[in-house]
Amino acid sequence: MDRNIEKLEPQVVWSYFKQLTQIPRPSKHEEKVREYLIATARSLGLTCSVSPIGNVTIRKEATDTTEPRKKIVLQAHMDMVASKTPDSQHNFLTDPIDAYIDGEWVTANQTTLGADNGMGVAMGLAVLASNNIKHNDIELLVTVDEEAGMTGAFGLIGNEISGEVLLNLDSENDEEVCIGCAGGINTNITYPINYIDAKADTTSLKIVLTGLFSGHSGCDITLGRANAIKEMASLLLQLNTIAEFDLALISGGKLRNVIPGYCEAVVNVANDKIASIKEFITNYGLELGREFALSDPNLKLLVQDHAFSAKVIEPQQSAKFLFALVSVFNGAWHVNNTLGIAETSSNIGVVSTHPDRLEVITLQRSAINSAKTKMANIVATAFKQIGATVEHADSYPGWQPNTDSPALAVVCQTYRELFNEEIIVGATHGGLECGLIMDKFPTLDAISIGATICFPHSPNEKVNIESVAKSWKLLVALIEKL
Repeated sequence: MDRNIEKLEPQVVWSYFKQLTQIPRPSKHEEKVREYLIATARSLGLTCSVSPIGNVTIRKEATDTTEPRKKIVLQAHMDMVASKTPDSQHNFLTDPIDAYIDGEWVTANQTTLGADNGMGVAMGLAVLASNNIKHNDIELLVTVDEEAGMTGAFGLIGNEISGEVLLNLDSENDEEVCIGCAGGINTNITYPINYIDAKADTTSLKIVLTGLFSGHSGCDITLGRANAIKEMASLLLQLNTIAEFDLALISGGKLRNVIPGYCEAVVNVANDKIASIKEFITNYGLELGREFALSDPNLKLLVQDHAFSAKVIEPQQSAKFLFALVSVFNGAWHVNNTLGIAETSSNIGVVSTHPDRLEVITLQRSAINSAKTKMANIVATAFKQIGATVEHADSYPGWQPNTDSPALAVVCQTYRELFNEEIIVGATHGGLECGLIMDKFPTLDAISIGATICFPHSPNEKVNIESVAKSWKLLVALIEKL
């Protein structure tokens, strides 16, 4: 593997990105990368401030005032999604990302790469480090915890930025300028359970659904990929038609905004039913593989012997929970055919088993606030009917497109001049911080651009090398023209 990504062009961008890959920065654990940003600002002789929530703002004075230019805010987030393959031993709290060149792409070994949004941070730092870009005053705002709750954007205060144009660097297609995004809301479910003694003459089996493609629960939600949690729940309901079983554990997914690619369950079954159950699961796995052959070609359904579970969940409770998991909506609810993206969706992101409860973490998205609320209520109702407690949290607004944006006009003209083609003007079903930022700074003129990133939020994440150079060229030209 060629790990010398810092030698790629433009080196000023790739060098900063390489440094970022060496710093553990999963959501909620941004201390080390924040220290790095502060140290980098000081090494460049720039002023830097840290907000109470942990955002970092680095400021650079104008390099050229001979022409009228607007004050610009470059914006990215410092955290990354921590997702890895089931067999990876990577520790996101201590280990660097093992990034390497793979043909036309840079990717990582069995983990997320963190180009979302490390590439945006790297480009922002590269602008600040460059001495040959003509610009008015520039601020680089790097927020915390975008991936796990947009905490940094929620916690913005009035003096963090003062620019006139917001260039968000968190888009993932170098051929597109993004002018809108979906809002979101978390719907978290807690279902109280009781454990009872396991029956005599039973054996514990572990069922594992693995190898699913996973992906971003906004950008990838229309691709028809299997949700490991939903498919495991469906399997268990089907299994109950073959033989009774008791559920001891169900666990899958890592984050609310990632399509879960792994789920496991431990069940106790009668000794005389083991062979028939194993045969059923094997055959079910073959059928599931055919169903998702295109979207999840590496899907595997495994059944293994497991240490005996002396306690199991009370059968009526586990049955109700599985029915709710199967019946609750998951996926794209409505698609905007004009923009070619989901308009409203829901993702069942995490299921976990605890000594006194089962928990489910979900995320609903929509560009329309009323539809977002409706989708959250649909999810909540499925679980309230079985006696679960439901909490809605961290609702954030969408970013309404402004086709009359002066910055949009400049980016369209600049892209045409640089690349002799038209840039695509679109919106994303992913969540960008622009909606929250503009809610607090309504006079900002905002657009979002970025290098091409495929499969964000998954261990398959990769960034296109050529697109980094292209996006950098566009960014520099925009800064000089705005």
